[in-house]
Amino acid sequence: MREGSILVVSNEVSIARALRLTLAAKGYEVTTAESTTEAVDLSGSGKHDLVLLDNDGSAAALEACRQIRARSGMAIIIISSDNSEDKKARAILAGADGYMTKPFGVVDIFALVRANTRNAKMAANSEALVS
Repeated sequence: MREGSILVVSNEVSIARALRLTLAAKGYEVTTAESTTEAVDLSGSGKHDLVLLDNDGSAAALEACRQIRARSGMAIIIISSDNSEDKKARAILAGADGYMTKPFGVVDIFALVRANTRNAKMAANSEALVS
């Protein structure tokens, strides 16, 4: 059973590969992007339920988060090595639904992904009932 579709954005090949393999093994369809520009372009397709944006909370990642949020209701999770409260707050204010710090465990990231894709599906079902 397909659990959902996830866009993984990382310029670190090892992280992108680990996330892709782990999430695919859990039933998710995974697309990868190497840049925030590519992520913004792919976010407009309507194909993905969630984006994992691994770019250390940089200005480019936060701008991509803003742009994705402006064009899509899909969940956005920022992955960063920066654990500062300021960076976390800026990510949430830019439109992120979650913030995961590196290093992270597979169980932690999977729980956050599952909760956010579940919430996205519930919102989509609610919108369908109202329409």
